[in-house]
Amino acid sequence: MNRYTLTYQKTVNACYLIGIASVIAMPDVIFGLLLELSHTLWELAHLLFEIFEATLDHIVEHIFHTGVHETQIIVFYLMLSMAFSVIYYLKWAMPRFFRTLKKNLLATWLTHKTSLFLYWSESASNKFKLIALFNAGLIYLVLFGF
Repeated sequence: MNRYTLTYQKTVNACYLIGIASVIAMPDVIFGLLLELSHTLWELAHLLFEIFEATLDHIVEHIFHTGVHETQIIVFYLMLSMAFSVIYYLKWAMPRFFRTLKKNLLATWLTHKTSLFLYWSESASNKFKLIALFNAGLIYLVLFGF
């Protein structure tokens, strides 16, 4: 069973390496794809909203036997009350979510910071590796960021 875990870990590491190499080799293509993906997700969200609104229009028109204008007014206020209900729920749920997120982020930050300090203090070659990695990242930022 150990050999499968090793093979799986090699596959995961190879995927990470391919992803990092892709971002380094062609950042404009990767970021363009991410931008197009976000645009597609917004279009999908808008389409789902339109489908929900049209369905609500048909339901209100069928139940109350109203005209187009009255149906639009009723649907508008229904959706407005739904939005206020969601906002009211989020008003109570978000502080708890952000407290938990803050606690988890601080714990993760301290874990990584401690790990980095331990790695730094192990040997001079580790210090050289960290400094070289920082310089490589800075060069990448200067070349592709500006």
